[in-house]
Amino acid sequence: MKTFITNSYGRWDDSLVSLQHRVVDIARKLGFLELGIYRYPVETDSDIELQKRLDGICAAVEPGDKAVLQLPTGNGIEFEFKLISKLRGMGAEKIVLIVHDSDTYEDMTLLRGAERVIYPTERIGNDITKKGLYAVRDFKMSFDSENESFVMRNLLKATDFYECAFDEKGMDSDECIQVAFGLYDKTGTYTLFVGTVIQSVLENTLSKVCFHIFHDDTLNRTNKEKLIQTVGEFGSYIQFYEVNPADFYGNHRWVEFYTIGSMFRLIMPRVLKNLNRLIYLDADLLFNRDIKDLWDIDISGYSLAAVKDVIFDNGIRQPKFVEEGIVSKDRYFNSGVLLMNLDAIRKKGDLLDLSIEFLENNPDSALPDQDALNYYFNDTALLLDKNWNVFSQYEKRNCKNVRENVVYHFMGQPFIDYFSTVDFEKMYLKTKASTAWGYDGLEDEIYIGYRSLSDKIACLQAMVREVTKGKKKIIYGYYNNQVENLLQMMGINENDYFIHPEEKYWGQTLEGLKCYSFEKLKQEKPDSFVVFVLPQTDGGNAIQRLKEMGLEEQKDYFVIPRILVGLQGGYWI
Repeated sequence: MKTFITNSYGRWDDSLVSLQHRVVDIARKLGFLELGIYRYPVETDSDIELQKRLDGICAAVEPGDKAVLQLPTGNGIEFEFKLISKLRGMGAEKIVLIVHDSDTYEDMTLLRGAERVIYPTERIGNDITKKGLYAVRDFKMSFDSENESFVMRNLLKATDFYECAFDEKGMDSDECIQVAFGLYDKTGTYTLFVGTVIQSVLENTLSKVCFHIFHDDTLNRTNKEKLIQTVGEFGSYIQFYEVNPADFYGNHRWVEFYTIGSMFRLIMPRVLKNLNRLIYLDADLLFNRDIKDLWDIDISGYSLAAVKDVIFDNGIRQPKFVEEGIVSKDRYFNSGVLLMNLDAIRKKGDLLDLSIEFLENNPDSALPDQDALNYYFNDTALLLDKNWNVFSQYEKRNCKNVRENVVYHFMGQPFIDYFSTVDFEKMYLKTKASTAWGYDGLEDEIYIGYRSLSDKIACLQAMVREVTKGKKKIIYGYYNNQVENLLQMMGINENDYFIHPEEKYWGQTLEGLKCYSFEKLKQEKPDSFVVFVLPQTDGGNAIQRLKEMGLEEQKDYFVIPRILVGLQGGYWI
């Protein structure tokens, strides 16, 4: 199977011709074959002459080949449409359109049906959509760069169509970074997290990576295909190893308490016999640095390399073998990011057998696989720079911005908390949306995040009810839907009342509450009341008037929309 790419000749737009030539020069290094297209007055050709010309351009194309068309060709959309038809007729299995410029087209509907459309900018992407061009999948991907490796990677992403993911030549290659995951997906949602880590790894490296996925029968076909697609778009490799859960069971007490998924990494040295090094990654990571820098670390004198686990520095209970001094607290490492010297580990024994033995002797272990790894390899571990495994919950306290050359670890954080989202969490969501799951992968995340946020608000509303018990509740504003929902939430007592901005209501009863002027509020004793205010009252000056009385927000008064959820009329200000 061959991959062809078109190249335009003849003076019509020097900048576009030059760009196409440069892309083809780089494509040749990847083994692409050129289809030369000369700019000429197409309208002078008869149908027979045009067909002869297209036959000559496509003569080398055979069934199963792929073709990349750089647009515009300079010969107009009718020519390009017939060129695509000819390529299909010759048996081209996949067609990619790289639209360098859309301004020359008034309509692009004739070009529909390509497997992929590539555009360099959002403007061009929006423009070609408006002009009727669409494909099975489209990408924003620039080829106008002085960085040859960048252009080469984008060409691979544009044209690989995932076949490379199963090229076994790359599986055990010394030039390929070897990365492994354990995957147990009982609910069908966990695979996406693995895919997000893979996406972040590949977005930050130009190196080829081979991913080894250890899984059981909980990995469904759809999720497996999406992993293949995510990896294949970057021209890297993926291999799957189905684990028999029965191999992990037996008369061991730890099986009752821990998911077998956490143990899958323990058979990797046994299964990957041809590898002497391996990077293991948890599924709750976000890479913002090149994984090759980790791969290049020399661990020839160590069993593995990892980052010290800072969680013990924050008062968390330590494993018994750490308390007893068998393993140093200062050397206890987190196993979420591991560079493993498989040869050295094998010399110690079979990792799974060792770990089961450890767990039988330490049934109270809170982190079974991590504790086992520390027990056996703590004194032969190389402690890495802490930026290879940065715990997100601690990072949020110290640095809310995205830092360069960091691997974020969302340990114990199953979803993004929208109550306090920071920049690196937004980057995580963006990376997740860039996977083959797309928006579908964000739906659950968004739902859980907002459900958590709504739960927080409900708790705060309950708290407001409790702290205002025994105090007069004074509603400052008009009666509307927001006030109605507030009263339903809070309830009313006989001493509660309205401060109404319109004089005609003073002395009247509104929804069971008497109405007074603002002067009534000034007569109240301090700490005997709580005001709930609509900020738009009194021409938008209501809050300022309360402040001038010396009242404090969230102590003496609450802004009504801030303690209501959206459906109740709430908003953030």
